[in-house]
Amino acid sequence: MKKNRKLLGFMIFVIYGLLAITIVLPIIATIFICKFAFGRRVKRTLKYMTLDEFPDLITHDVEFKSGKNKLSAYFATAKGVEEYKAVIIAMHGIGCSRAGYINRYDYFAKKGYIVFAFDCTGTCESEGKGIRGLTQSQVDLDNAIKYVSSIEELKDYKILVYGHSWGGFATATELNSKTAEKLTAVATIAGFNDIWGICAFQLKKYATNMIVLTKPWVYMYYFFKYGKRGLYTGIKGVNKFHGPVLVMHSKDDPTVNFASSVAIHENKNKNPQAKFVLFEDRGHTLSRPVEAEREIKRLHKGKATQLPMGKSSIFEYNVNTGYEYCDKSLVFATDYAFLDSVNEFFEESLKKVQ
Repeated sequence: MKKNRKLLGFMIFVIYGLLAITIVLPIIATIFICKFAFGRRVKRTLKYMTLDEFPDLITHDVEFKSGKNKLSAYFATAKGVEEYKAVIIAMHGIGCSRAGYINRYDYFAKKGYIVFAFDCTGTCESEGKGIRGLTQSQVDLDNAIKYVSSIEELKDYKILVYGHSWGGFATATELNSKTAEKLTAVATIAGFNDIWGICAFQLKKYATNMIVLTKPWVYMYYFFKYGKRGLYTGIKGVNKFHGPVLVMHSKDDPTVNFASSVAIHENKNKNPQAKFVLFEDRGHTLSRPVEAEREIKRLHKGKATQLPMGKSSIFEYNVNTGYEYCDKSLVFATDYAFLDSVNEFFEESLKKVQ
């Protein structure tokens, strides 16, 4: 009996010891990594635009709830425009805010749209202790759609979405949700397809190829935090949506590499109204002229950053170092021909439902 008790005790020690090493410790490590990456707020980046720089833009400040947090937003229209085509919900990228996209809001407003722009959770003027996770942009977009569609004065306008980078991921994955039925068409610009592909690409810079060991734990973390939303993929959203989708990406994108993009899954597309447009040399922003993109690369080539990270979010820090050695006018240079192509897509989509 005594020998059996010792054997049972030893087995418990081994089994639970192995569980601690193979399950508990990886979970703790994953939580720590995610807290480091997403637990901090994103402040306004060093280079940004202000509404004062766009005198033709008229804005109306509002707030809406996303979970427990109030998100800061505004509706933007252009002076002289009296008839509106639709409402465009604009989604910013990770590490920056509305202040990095005002040139695009100004463009769409002048084309006759009502632009709805907001700072995501934990970003700039919105509430939140941190940005929480990659899936948070999709959660915030879902709540933004519900908010816009609930406004009586806007009930006669179709709702479109323009999302870039993290916002592009949100735009594509949101198409998996029931709320997407309120949308007429969307454009996902330089968006990544799922949480793991972009995590692996970015984290390899800091932890080499060993980062692959975190894959099951990252998915588990996101599932417990966001439920099935955490497992959404962009291409499945494109396939599920019954309306037009514009997917745009550049193969030289240094931030959302082509391998982790929505665009690379074009061969899996089952949506006859989806349009995939690929570029070779437009970098990550896409709406910036190619010449400006090349000049930014030239100015930063071979130069180490002089900016301390301090208490900044890693994503905010990456945006700041990416534009450290170039002028603001270069960062926010606008390729109107590119935006014209997006506008044409939206106009064609709206004609189909008239």
